[in-house]
Amino acid sequence: MLLLPSGDLDNLELVGTGGFGLVYKGRSQTLKMDIALKMIQGAHGSNLKRLMRDLMKERDVMEKASNPYVLRLLGVYQKPEGGLTEYGLVMEYMPHGSLRSLFDNIPDVPWALRFQILHQVVLGMNYLHNLDPPIIHRDLKPCNVLLNKHLEVQITDFGLSKIVGATTSISAVLSFAGTLSYMAPEALDDINYRPNKAYDVYSFGILTWTVFSGEEPYPGVHAVVIQRCVAKGQRPRVNVLDEYTEVKMVLEAKDLMVRCWNPNADDRPSFHDCSESTAVMFSAYKDSIVGAVRSVQDLLKTISSPDELSEPSA
Repeated sequence: MLLLPSGDLDNLELVGTGGFGLVYKGRSQTLKMDIALKMIQGAHGSNLKRLMRDLMKERDVMEKASNPYVLRLLGVYQKPEGGLTEYGLVMEYMPHGSLRSLFDNIPDVPWALRFQILHQVVLGMNYLHNLDPPIIHRDLKPCNVLLNKHLEVQITDFGLSKIVGATTSISAVLSFAGTLSYMAPEALDDINYRPNKAYDVYSFGILTWTVFSGEEPYPGVHAVVIQRCVAKGQRPRVNVLDEYTEVKMVLEAKDLMVRCWNPNADDRPSFHDCSESTAVMFSAYKDSIVGAVRSVQDLLKTISSPDELSEPSA
């Protein structure tokens, strides 16, 4: 693993916060490229050892996850601060932010790009689930799906991820704000639940709904109500998609979405199964994807807004 020493990164600018991380944009003198740096938040507190352990765990997971649709770890950065040494993860900088910021900035995203995004998320997740041992992401949501300069997917933020076989409990997940709406129902009513592959598939079902609607699920609803109602079988309002039933492949994608958020984890498709479905959907738009990407790139050039490179703390 490449170790970038103190002083290697120039022009660091805070662009995102969330969980335990602060995310900066900067430029590496060694790599000669723009980078994103994730540093520990509250590194001088009494929980420094735990935060360092979490950061190094994320590093280890990212090292294992080498795929075109998973954000690449470039190196580790160290910086002496007083009597301590701070560490951070250095990743490729994503100029177009996240899937969440895309819809915030451009509500009318072309359908060809939407279906490309869904297909690439599935391909990236299928790769993670087929590693030996598999990696369960546990926090798949729009602000953890970044977009590179070509508007291709880069799945990020493995701070909550687990390698299959490790122990966990739901209390550890609930302590992270902003993920409840994407959590599988079986994780909401079992204190000893251990996330498995079906957990991520459920999250993808909710993410698919956001790609169609451009919205976040359950806006303004209290967390306790979300937890109770999702565990009872409620899901985001499917009728918001009714106006798109004439759009090519929307009905097929809607069917996949509903299968992915099935209340019975055993009845959800694998990401391998999902990839066969999304490949057909994306293929239907292959002749229009280049134009769709260019049109969105042109629109993004005219928009002046902060980059969203990490999960928001809200």
